[in-house]
Amino acid sequence: MITAEDNKFLANLQKQAEKEARAKARAEAALAAAEGEGSAAEEGSTQGAGAAVAQESEEEVDELTLLIQKEDAEAAERAKASEAAKKQQDAEDAIRKAKEEKEATKLEKLREQERDLLDQRSQPIRQYLMDNVVPHLTEGLIELCKSIPEDPTDYLANFLLKRAEVIDEQNRKAA
Repeated sequence: MITAEDNKFLANLQKQAEKEARAKARAEAALAAAEGEGSAAEEGSTQGAGAAVAQESEEEVDELTLLIQKEDAEAAERAKASEAAKKQQDAEDAIRKAKEEKEATKLEKLREQERDLLDQRSQPIRQYLMDNVVPHLTEGLIELCKSIPEDPTDYLANFLLKRAEVIDEQNRKAA
């Protein structure tokens, strides 16, 4: 890829080549003039040689200019292609991100529905425990804290067994 500095360098080379060609043509013309006695035919051939050198130099400059322009056009084309690829990648990323957000929203709604369903299904069990088990268990734990026995598990188990006998007796009387 040719940069602006490369273009400047090539332009300087072209200028130097043109200067050298002109200097050579002048030197030949000065040599012919110094001889002084050159024939008109010789002068014509010297000028023709200088013109041929200048024409060759201009052709080289034109070729270099065309090469530089071609490389600049290719560089611009590559830049456009990379920019288009970047825009396409950005668009694809935006689409992918939107899909991921949509899926995340759906997943969150599904989780919320599952939680609600679980709460609805567990409600009767919770109510049963709150009505029939928790009050007696709480009373047993309070008694446990008051007496602080060496084996608290056996103490609580015995308390609940005694409480169960009392509740069974109440149920028999009620029936």
